[in-house]
Amino acid sequence: QPKHDRAISSLSTKVEGEVNLQLLDNWISRLLQDVGDTLYRYKGIIAVKGMQQPFVFQGVGRLFSGAFRGNWKADERRESTFVFIGKDLNTMFLRAGFKACRETKVLRFPLGTIVDANTGIYERGTVIRHWHDGHAYLVRLHDRIGEILVPVDIDWYVCAVPYIPQREF
Repeated sequence: QPKHDRAISSLSTKVEGEVNLQLLDNWISRLLQDVGDTLYRYKGIIAVKGMQQPFVFQGVGRLFSGAFRGNWKADERRESTFVFIGKDLNTMFLRAGFKACRETKVLRFPLGTIVDANTGIYERGTVIRHWHDGHAYLVRLHDRIGEILVPVDIDWYVCAVPYIPQREF
């Protein structure tokens, strides 16, 4: 009779709603770097905030491939599923990491808000779109021609313009 290694297991996890593309990308990159050698197989279908197509991916070990494919049906529930098969899987860690990629908060800056966006330095611009190609904001820069995609709604990427009180003369 064949013997099975009890250290080999699988995990399937599902989250309701959509995920932030940048958070997901960072998490998967770190996951593959840290525990990729124990992941024998993984696959998933991800609902990315701001995208009409599901992100479909698969991988073996540290080899990962994926692409946006097809379109969500109008009445289809937006949820994301991730399946892992591997050795000594830390299921709590995997579930928590995946759930942390969900985009559950309302964006801080309404359309038309003047912000400082990080382009390597902070540059003044105006929020012109929310959830553009999976990024939290699209900001039109003021001091030069161009726009910048802001991946995540945190001060590192985009922040409120400092309030400077006007002095009366």
